[in-house]
Amino acid sequence: MSAVIPPTKPPRGVKHAKETSGLLMSVIRTLSASESNEQRDREKAKLEKEYKRSDQKLDELVSLHDQDLTQVMQLFGKLSARVTMSREKIHAVKENLQACKLLLRCRRDELKKLWLEGIEHKHVLQLLEEIDQLREVPAQLGAYLAKKHYLHATQLLVSALSLGEGSLEGVEALREVRTDLQAKKQQLHTQLLAELTRHLYIVSTQDVLALRRQGSGRDSNLLNSPFQRAGELRSSSRTPRARLLDVNAFPNTPSGRVGLSPGPGQTAADEESDNVEEDVDAADPEANSEHFMSILVECLALLNKVPDTVESIKVQMQTELLAIIERTTQQILDSSQQPSMRSTPLLLLELLQTVFDQFRHVAAAHASVLRSFSRAADRHRIDVRLYEMPDVWSKIQAVLQLLLTDYLDIQNMAGDPQQAPTSFSEPTSDISVYFARRRPPRQKRTPLFKFDYSSHALSINSYLKEQRDPGIKEYSEAAQPRQREKLLVCAPDPRNITRIFIPLMKFIEEIEQAIGCTPGSPCTLNAFLADYVKEVFLGRHHMMVAASIESATKSVDAWRATTSPELMRGLGLSRPLLQSTVTVERCIQDLRELMQALPAYAEHFLSIICNILHNYRETCQAAYRGIVQPDSEDKRICSAAWLKDEDISRFIKSLPNWTDLQAQKVTHHRRRPLRREETADEESPEEIRQRNVKEAEILASNLGEGGINAHEILSDVGQLRALAQLQESMEWFSTSILLFASELPRAPASSPHVQLTSEGIPAMPESSVQALMQLAKEFEELANTCLLVLHLEVRVQCFHYLLPRANNYNRLVVGVDSQEPDPKVQELSRVLISIDEAMNSSLQPRKSKYIFEGLGHLIAKILISSAQYIDRIDEQGIQKMCRNIFALQQTLTNITMAREIALDHARHYFELFYLAPEEILSGVMEKGPRFSELEYMNAFQLVHRSQAEPDYGAINTHLSRLSDILGEVGITV
Repeated sequence: MSAVIPPTKPPRGVKHAKETSGLLMSVIRTLSASESNEQRDREKAKLEKEYKRSDQKLDELVSLHDQDLTQVMQLFGKLSARVTMSREKIHAVKENLQACKLLLRCRRDELKKLWLEGIEHKHVLQLLEEIDQLREVPAQLGAYLAKKHYLHATQLLVSALSLGEGSLEGVEALREVRTDLQAKKQQLHTQLLAELTRHLYIVSTQDVLALRRQGSGRDSNLLNSPFQRAGELRSSSRTPRARLLDVNAFPNTPSGRVGLSPGPGQTAADEESDNVEEDVDAADPEANSEHFMSILVECLALLNKVPDTVESIKVQMQTELLAIIERTTQQILDSSQQPSMRSTPLLLLELLQTVFDQFRHVAAAHASVLRSFSRAADRHRIDVRLYEMPDVWSKIQAVLQLLLTDYLDIQNMAGDPQQAPTSFSEPTSDISVYFARRRPPRQKRTPLFKFDYSSHALSINSYLKEQRDPGIKEYSEAAQPRQREKLLVCAPDPRNITRIFIPLMKFIEEIEQAIGCTPGSPCTLNAFLADYVKEVFLGRHHMMVAASIESATKSVDAWRATTSPELMRGLGLSRPLLQSTVTVERCIQDLRELMQALPAYAEHFLSIICNILHNYRETCQAAYRGIVQPDSEDKRICSAAWLKDEDISRFIKSLPNWTDLQAQKVTHHRRRPLRREETADEESPEEIRQRNVKEAEILASNLGEGGINAHEILSDVGQLRALAQLQESMEWFSTSILLFASELPRAPASSPHVQLTSEGIPAMPESSVQALMQLAKEFEELANTCLLVLHLEVRVQCFHYLLPRANNYNRLVVGVDSQEPDPKVQELSRVLISIDEAMNSSLQPRKSKYIFEGLGHLIAKILISSAQYIDRIDEQGIQKMCRNIFALQQTLTNITMAREIALDHARHYFELFYLAPEEILSGVMEKGPRFSELEYMNAFQLVHRSQAEPDYGAINTHLSRLSDILGEVGITV
């Protein structure tokens, strides 16, 4: 029998097409609508035929699938048998379970009793173990604390306290243990706070102090300029350590409550990084100070002492910062081994630098601790208001204010009688108000000595107070502990600000950057420093400068007192200067140093300098007028009045001797020889003679008529010396001011108020620098005026003594003792010698040379031109004139150290009078003219007047022949 193919189940979801009912409905409609039975029979026959055909088809199909149906039925029988067997087995299992349940229900009470006993024994064992652990806690806690494993110790203590206050709370035998643990908790809190404070203020600053101890040998560098130390401080602030002040590196904790909810931007990675772990195997738990402080903060959070700790840190912050200053001060005092460096302002600069570095580290430590507090508050859900970094910087500023109060002597300056006004509303105060004439204050009668602070007076006062109040002694001893004497590295002095201003401002800039100050709102320390400089230091300095200048310029001998030889050597001077000028110049230099030390107020100091120079210029011009114009307007000195003529002044300044003098002055100021292209061509002797002759002719043409009266000359040599000292002082002073102005940096025209960030004087406005240079040029013009007055005064005095009056000139040629020079000539010689001595002691040699150079030509011109005023001359008169000329020549030779050839020329002129007119004409014919035509004419006329019987026809003949001879020769001298 072939294998029977079992019937296959049609695929699930596959449906055979069903016969539609349309045919049946059509048949029904046809039958209903048929009108005759025949039609119905036809339809019936048709249906029967179709049914037969269907039955036949069905039979065929059954016969075809008979085997499959048989197999299906067999399988169905087997399945039915298996299902029946399974039902029987399940019924047996249910009966067995019912029997087991019945048996277990019988043992339930006994099992429950045993279960309860087991739980009770287990709890008792757990309590015994906890008691044993609680008894071992103190020993373990001591071991952890000895190794400074504070996190393990805190976790152990907190778990022990929670255990003692939880399941073991009712154990009376553990009361002492619980009390001891509570005490240890308080001790641990105190110890943790002390460790945190030590790391915040001591450990964080150890590196700075260690570096300073290693660099104690650099104390000798402190002898350098304070601005160099300021530069070192600025360079140190550019090191990576200064980045601790970056506000972005240490964001401030937002004000308000923290710890109530995690930060919105905190991720899971951040929370994992916040976990604090302690390595018990580490050799030094404090090696990483930041990690150690985070452990301390975590311990405080576990002890629930974060609010108390934060409050304690805020309260102790200022005290600890003051302690840093005290420790640093003591170390600097101990390490300053050089006696010259003890108690000097240089140590103050070192103190500030060291304190600034330590404060930077303290601020960084506080920023780290604040981050740890914030993370701990978030983890432990602690409600606490943390302090912020601006609070730390506020305390630092307060401590620095106290430090500055001590070293700047602000408290004592409040009672200074020379205290300045309390406010400076204007940016630049006019110092001229200090030079105004004021009514002398009334003298208050004050005791010369007071004994209020003597030991006897103090003891008496203490005794009287105790008698009035018996409890004052106990209060003073118990409630008011004695203050220790403050340690200071140098004496309190307002001038200390000049050494520390630049580094202090640099640190203030760091503070303002750290706390995010806007340009218009400075920090409190900046405002304090600005108020001190404006309201205290500047005003006091104004008073000191005004008093110094007033005492130097308003004293009786202000224009006679000169510098000492020691001061001259210190200044590198060869001639003395007026003490008042040196005093004013020192004030200017002091203000210049203040411009460099206080660059923020440089423009203010520059305006003060301009005001001082303006007032001093007026004072010097008044002093000059007091010398050259002692009387009324109609009795002025001739030389000064003549110099006011612009044409004469321009002529004198155009002469080569003046230009050479100015070139020598430039050479002297440059301290180097002039280059060949910078010097004028050297003059020949003939050019020098022609120049001097020209000057002599100009002077003779203006001063040779009418003579010079006694009130028109400076007969007092002391006044000439004062004029020379004024000239020397003004020239030196103008050079100093010009040098100062040339070294000033100038702000660009586009931004006139640009401040340089580097050290030194900041850029000044161009207008201020030009005003300063203009004042310097005015001082130089005053010096030139004084020198020109001296140059002219010597020549005016020659006219005064040699040409007093036209009708009184015969005294030069007629005298009782013809062997001696004329008294006026002798007096002129004495005057010239006195003037030379005064000039040599007051002026530089080049200026004295300028004063006396060419004087021989002028004297020769005066003497030669005097022939027209002589009535008669004889041989004795000629000899006397030659003696006069020789005496003057000897005097000038001693002064100029060179033979005055011009006076030989004058002597040769008077020797013509030994000759007859014909001999003079013959000499002109043979040797050429040696004098001018006018001089020959004056000679012929004098010879004619000296004859016993003058022949007017002969004189006209001689003059006519002279004119013809000179016309033929073609030379005019």
